[in-house]
Formats: sequence, C-alpha cells, structure tokens
Amino acid sequence: MAEEFRLPDPKLPSLGERTLAGVMERNLRRNPDKTALRDPRRSLTYRQLNDEALRLAGGITKLGVERQQPLLLMLDNHMDYISCWIALGLTGRVEVPINTAYLGSILVHVINNCGARAIIIEDHYVERLAAIADQIPALEEVVIRGDVSQAAALPERMRVRPYSDLFDAEPAEPEAIAPWDLIGIMYTSGTTGLSKGVRVTHAHAYGYSTPEIYGACKQDDTALVVLPLFHIGGQWKGVYNTLIAGGTTIILPRFRATQFWDDIREYGCTYTMLLGVMAEFLYRQPESERDRDHPLKQIIMVPVMADLEGFKKRFGIEIVSSAYGSTEAAVAILSPIGGAEPGKIGWPRPDYDIRLVDENDMDVPPGKAGELVIRAKEPWVIMDGYHDMPEATASAWRNLWFHTGDTMKRDERGMLIFVDRVKDAIRRRGENVSSFEVEREILEHPAVAECAVVAVPSDATEDDIKACVVLRKDVEVSGEELFTFLQSRLPYFMIPRYFQFMDELPRTPTEKIRKQHLREIGVPGGTWDAEKAGFPQTGRRQA
Repeated sequence: MAEEFRLPDPKLPSLGERTLAGVMERNLRRNPDKTALRDPRRSLTYRQLNDEALRLAGGITKLGVERQQPLLLMLDNHMDYISCWIALGLTGRVEVPINTAYLGSILVHVINNCGARAIIIEDHYVERLAAIADQIPALEEVVIRGDVSQAAALPERMRVRPYSDLFDAEPAEPEAIAPWDLIGIMYTSGTTGLSKGVRVTHAHAYGYSTPEIYGACKQDDTALVVLPLFHIGGQWKGVYNTLIAGGTTIILPRFRATQFWDDIREYGCTYTMLLGVMAEFLYRQPESERDRDHPLKQIIMVPVMADLEGFKKRFGIEIVSSAYGSTEAAVAILSPIGGAEPGKIGWPRPDYDIRLVDENDMDVPPGKAGELVIRAKEPWVIMDGYHDMPEATASAWRNLWFHTGDTMKRDERGMLIFVDRVKDAIRRRGENVSSFEVEREILEHPAVAECAVVAVPSDATEDDIKACVVLRKDVEVSGEELFTFLQSRLPYFMIPRYFQFMDELPRTPTEKIRKQHLREIGVPGGTWDAEKAGFPQTGRRQA
C-alpha cells in the first residue's frame, strides 16, 4: 500500500485573533490605503471600508439591534452588502443572510426562527415581505435599499426608513470581539424538513475562510466573486478569504459564462472560486483565440470537474485546488495547493479528527464507504448548534461527533473520495450504487445539461434507478441512446433502468436538487423504461 499522505499544519493565528475585528485591524495597520473592495459602481480602500462600516453600525444602533442580536440582510451582490456585514461583525451583532430566492413559508420560517426585529432589504424584494407581513409579528424595522415607495404595501406597524438614513448617526466604536461570539446565523435548506439556522462563531467563520489553510489568496491577488454573498462560498471563501489575505475583492452581480473571461481581464483578477458546474459551463463555451489571454492563475473548484486537465490546458490555469466544507463543520478536508483531482476531495486537516462510520457510528473497514463524522481539536471552530432547534442539534452531534450526512471512502493514499449523501444511497441487486458517480457519467453526454439520479421502488427487492435528465437547448436524445452511452462507462448494475426527461430539476431556494421529490413522484407516464424497451439487467438488448 502507498504511504498515506498528510497535510502540513495550517499555522493559524491564535484563537483570539480569529475574528473579523482582528482581520480589519491588521489590514488597517499594514495596508490602509489599498483597495479592499470594488464593484461596477465604486471602490473602497481598507480605511474607507472600515469607516463606512462603523458609520453603518451607528445607524444600526438606531434600529434597536444590540450586541449578539440578529439583523436580517436580504441584499444582492454589491459592496453595500459587505459594508453591512462588516458593520455587524465589528460591533458584535449577528448577520442573518437571506437567500434572495426565498419567499412565502420558507421566508416566514427564517424570519421567525432567528428572532430578528429588523431587516435591510432591496426594494424589489419588499413585496415578498408584504405578502407574509401578518405571519412575522416580531419584525418591526424595515430598511429599504432603493425605492422606499415600495413600502406602501407594508403594514403601519412596521417602521420603514431608507438605507441612506443609516449614515445619519454617529459612527459606532468597534467592540471587543471574542472568537466564541456569534458572527452569523446561516440557514441551510435541506431537501427535507425546515431550513436549519447554523450558529456560526467568529473563529468558525475565520477557519472556513482563511487562505492559511489553502495557500489560496495572497496579498497581491485580486479575487473575483460571482457567487451569491448570502452563501458561504461567496461571502466567506470569496470575500472574507481575500480580506484575511489583505488582497482586493471584485464583487459582480452574478456568474455569466459568456462574460466571465472579459470580467477577469477588465478587473485584472488572479484568483476566484468556482463551483464545478460553473467550470463546466465555461469549458463548454465555444473555443476562442483569447482563451489563455487573461491574468487568472488560481481557482478553488468545488467539486472538481471531470476533465480538469483539459480545462487547465485550454485556459492556461496554473493552480486548481479543492476542499470539502459545510456551513456546520467549516473546511475539514482539502487538497494540497494545486492538487485537485476529479472525483476526489483531499486529506483531513491536522487540526480536525475525522472518521468514516456505519449506521451505528462504528468505524467501517478500510476501503469501505461510511458516513463522514468530524470533531475539531480546538473549541469554537465548528457550529455552535442549530438555532432554536435542540433536537436537530442533538441528532447531528450524536456520540460527540458531528455527522455530516455525506458518505465517503479512502483510496490507498488516504485521500477521501465523495460517494453520496447518506439519504441518497441506492442499493441495487446486492450492490451499493453512488448516485454521484452515475450522475457524473451521464453528464459526460454532450446533450445533457443537468441530471439527478435517485432510487425508486423495484419490482423485486431493493431499488431500481431513475435518472432525471434536463437536455441542452435545441438538442434531443432518447433514453435508449443514454442507456447505450452508459454501457461502456458504468457497471451494468449502475445503469439506470428509467430515464425521465424534464424541462428543469426541482430545487430548494438554495438551489439544492429536491431529490426527495424526485423519489416521491416515482415513475410517471412517459418515462423511458429499459426493461420494457428490451434491455435486461446485463445491459444487452433481448433478441
């Protein structure tokens, strides 16, 4: 067996220094006049960003939001968002970011569960607030960024003011922040049940974000952030990572595959984070003579796309790294700098303990898949629990380990490989099937834009497999063609029996595919069935 690789110690600062206040203080000391943030409208140096945040914090005081109390932010991608977040972090308040797709009952749940009395919201989302106003009795203060006339639909009990009013107060003084102070309550929408508010401490957010564990962003880097700022990928791994490094962050409204490289060139960006699907979209754009004409050198990619080497060669990218992280457990597994591999994640950080366990929390044998459970070697660097959900907290932390809900296995080097979500596991004809591995092969077909693989009831025992497929625009392919395509790529028992073609996949407000719904609808009419088409389980057509 090959010798097991181990990551070096991350060399983090002392626990007491891992706060947003500490990060801003260090930047003010070493590079106050360097550009910290820029969006299409304006830019701010570190000194200007700090001053603006403290002015905002003074206005937030007028809203009655006190230390360690929550404030809701329902904002788009721009510098005002980051100024609000820093204002809260410097003065010990708690950010509650709201996914801008939220509406109706899920929006009601987040507002009521976190207990916030005030919200800062874009004008074009106010109508959603008005639609649920009678269900959110604790919300009293509404600050509108943009057209305040939108407030006409809100009830009189809600006090409304424009965003500009927050700058009328005296600047606040920075608070003494401890690493165990909350910096946020981040809501994760699962595919079943109510969204859970993850209670995040300053030390937790720092440990997720810091380039000291990635070697990612450096002081002379300019980072492009196109992921939503209400997600940890955009806010923490994008902006906070760069602030810790002392670099410059470019914030754009959204990811656009056709505009991405032009944005990289315009702003001189050297570093970014991309989801694997975003990298796929870029790779599938028509080739151009300018594909390598840009300054981008390093990408954090999660998960790693299949043809990573082809992507790097085409676009001239020097370094691609990857990691496994969650809102609850920070980043406990990562690849070495530039060591990303398709289908794999990396090795455990030395400051975390991990195990792979069965359904009874017993270690699985080497080479077998098990649920990843995590425990930190320091306090306050994993979630402080689910907000006002003690039963969910106890379930996640059973037997003193945090249960991620993800199944993994190790290769001969000890490298961790993602297998599946525990609840997405498929058992077919005595074999365990990874929906992730099946999806990866289906996505290799040039006609397929998206897919989700789920278990459905079998005529016999265990499960049959259904693939829900979204095709690319103006492209057609049949279930038989996909089945035949997979015969040379997957073991027979992993090839789906059913192919259901859909216009789009059902998603939660945080864009997770609702696999539970796809399981529940079973096999509707019009679904292609391999057995009815004459393909037995060996994958060969019957004569």
